[in-house]
Amino acid sequence: MKRLKIKPIRETLRKYFPIVLITALAVFLRLYLLEERVSFDADQEEIAFKAKEILSGNPVLLGPKTSLGGFSIGPGFTYLWAIFAFFLKGNPISGAYLSVFLGILFIVGIYLVTRKVFSENVGLILSFISALSVSFISWDQNPWAPSLFYLSEIITFYGIYLSSSKKYGLPIAALGLAIGFQSHFAVFLLILPVAIYLLIYRPVVEKKNTITSFLVLTLSVLPVVIFDLFNGFINLQRLLLIFSLGREGLTSPVAKIVTTLVSNSTNILWLHFSIPVSRLIFVTTVLYSFWGIFRNKSYRPLLILSNLFLFIPFFIFLFYKANFSEYYLMTAVIPFLILLGFMFSTIKNKFVALLILGIFSFLNVKSFIFIYKPMNLHAKEQIVQEIVKMGGESGYGVSLSTELGYGFGYSYIFEYYNAKPDTPPLKNQQRIFTIVAPSGYRGIEPMMGVDGIGLRWEGLK
Repeated sequence: MKRLKIKPIRETLRKYFPIVLITALAVFLRLYLLEERVSFDADQEEIAFKAKEILSGNPVLLGPKTSLGGFSIGPGFTYLWAIFAFFLKGNPISGAYLSVFLGILFIVGIYLVTRKVFSENVGLILSFISALSVSFISWDQNPWAPSLFYLSEIITFYGIYLSSSKKYGLPIAALGLAIGFQSHFAVFLLILPVAIYLLIYRPVVEKKNTITSFLVLTLSVLPVVIFDLFNGFINLQRLLLIFSLGREGLTSPVAKIVTTLVSNSTNILWLHFSIPVSRLIFVTTVLYSFWGIFRNKSYRPLLILSNLFLFIPFFIFLFYKANFSEYYLMTAVIPFLILLGFMFSTIKNKFVALLILGIFSFLNVKSFIFIYKPMNLHAKEQIVQEIVKMGGESGYGVSLSTELGYGFGYSYIFEYYNAKPDTPPLKNQQRIFTIVAPSGYRGIEPMMGVDGIGLRWEGLK
């Protein structure tokens, strides 16, 4: 009897050992020198302060504002940040650990999804690519609300794919969209491809699951709706403004949008492909998927859905007449990864597959070693710690002599170290520190420097 119990355990361990190993690799790569590779700028400081409000007992109803029209998404990411901040006692690194955690969930998610739609081997290949890709690593080390996006998109994608055969497909898709609403406005770009696919492949509709889907979506937008009810529907007006911008602005150059679509897709393989090589990889992958649509009936719905997710947001921006932010086409990453999975599923020669993965691994490990992010969180903390060491917790001023956009993060870090300097310094203040970023900005010579940030002690005047 004991042998009968031990054997299934061994089989389970053997079965899941590869994905456990890949996940462990992903965790190591994302945590390696994390503070020196993570930013703590405007987006991070804003969310950190809101998370602090939550921990102080004040509810937050709006998430970060989008760059289009100032519309605010849901506050879900802020509440997740607050959970990590609670356990880490408000440490500025809290958001980075959250982002890494979400990235790991995505890697496990892409494995679970693609092993179902393709095979175990393809699931492991795509999870390995996601784990080792410097593009994904950099994304996962950037703590901001879009850290949720890839996870939300793969959930949405899988739910919609299942919806034509499984009654629980729509609730899964609703969950993905609900999470996406806590992440970024780009989730709205997924609505049209979802609708088109549901028109082509009618979903299995059941009253109970339809109600569940509606409730999930309603709960996701409820905090934003409550805010609007008490604030004159200002956020709704901002949302409508986004669409008015689309009618009144200037269309982004087509070449820029095409280049963005291609680079966002192929960057998951390597960040430094030349433009011709990126285009060759992209076009080859897409054309191969078109071949699959016509020749491979079993994968046809999956490939159609992938191409809808890949190209519909692209076409939206072709005709959208307003400023176009490149990262809005992050919607292309998941469908392109699925298309790569289809290619790997048709490769019968193991040597070819291993050769491709070997080249991919070499390029990304080489790039990973040389990742450098100036003016990172570690540098800012070192500068603040030196100021507190020399000046104490108060009674001095701090001047920020920085390029535009380089002065964020210090307010929260000073609070974390229980320091309350006067920023900017008071008139006639005699004890003044000057933070210079980048180091040497406007010819200011610092007395010390850390990763591109300089510190100067002005002393008595």
